[in-house]
Amino acid sequence: MFKNRTIIKIKGLNQERALNNITRQVKIYNYKREEHSLSQFEVDFKDRTKIKKLITEQGLELLSITHKGLIYYLKNIFLRYGIVAGIILTLAFYILQYNFVYKVEVWGVSKEESQEVKIFVEDNMTSNMKSRISTNDLEILVRSNFDFVSSVSIAIVGQSLIVNLNQSVLPEEIEGNYQPIVSKYDGLITKINLIQGTLNVNEGDIVQKGDILVLPYTTDSDGTVYEVNPKAEIIADVWLSTSITHYDYRVEKIRTGKSTTKVEVLLNNLLIYDNNVDIAYKNYEIECYTEELTKNLILPFKIKKTIFYEIEIIEIAQPFEDVKDAIIEEARQKTLIFLEENDIILNEGYTLDEGGGCHIINYTITLSKNIGGEH
Repeated sequence: MFKNRTIIKIKGLNQERALNNITRQVKIYNYKREEHSLSQFEVDFKDRTKIKKLITEQGLELLSITHKGLIYYLKNIFLRYGIVAGIILTLAFYILQYNFVYKVEVWGVSKEESQEVKIFVEDNMTSNMKSRISTNDLEILVRSNFDFVSSVSIAIVGQSLIVNLNQSVLPEEIEGNYQPIVSKYDGLITKINLIQGTLNVNEGDIVQKGDILVLPYTTDSDGTVYEVNPKAEIIADVWLSTSITHYDYRVEKIRTGKSTTKVEVLLNNLLIYDNNVDIAYKNYEIECYTEELTKNLILPFKIKKTIFYEIEIIEIAQPFEDVKDAIIEEARQKTLIFLEENDIILNEGYTLDEGGGCHIINYTITLSKNIGGEH
């Protein structure tokens, strides 16, 4: 049990020749032939990484890899008790720091106003301890110091102080800072009915997405400019389009369904724990993400997960003529997704660009649509 070894199980033909090549670089112990194509042997723990590469080079399949010995045993003990100690310390810190408020959040108003209220609340908090914070007193202070607030409610949620505001609403006719109406689509204007504001386009104009249609002001006979909320009915022939590309020959990567997950626990950038997985896939894709191990902790413990997905690389030969109708219908359905209720289709069709085994379907639907109602 004191010998630090790695146990290897392999599968493959012509194992004698392959193992002879391997033994020139790595020492092998306790070789056992379980079946004609299955066998097991041991190598020194220090050669555990090297042996995997040699097995792959010899064309053998690595079925499993396990470890034994004093070093591996002590490593597991250290990790096991280290995790327990980390959990206990984490719980202790969590219980201690949960009695404090660390963040003030303001909801219901603009970013500038919420920042102003946030600074005011932080300045008037007598303490960060939850038991010493009077939410009723803070509500009275906020309501009496900000004219744009009609009502306020303050509550402690977790370790955040949530300030929820309802803003005083001014009548529409005395509000300012109106925004122009802009087009959300590309199209040809066919009809205009201006209700309020100043037109920036005419019937027969071609507009693009983002173009200004109606300006937020009006001018009287004396030349005086008044700010108004722009309103208009603007009917246009709108073009919606979707493109799909098809290749007669292509190479695709397909996941086989097998995956291996590597887990790391970090304190800032310091590695605390690693499950030490071995990746036996020849081809794979990687997805990685990091998240907090437990929320509302003073110590920034994070868990990093790296997922290795085994992939198979396949070649696909598919002539365009065999799937042409299906691709056109797919492009049509993807374009129809953008239609809204009561939209009127005036025309639809597609164009085809192709060359060098590449075929591009551009499907276009023409609609009659009111584009004058969006600011």
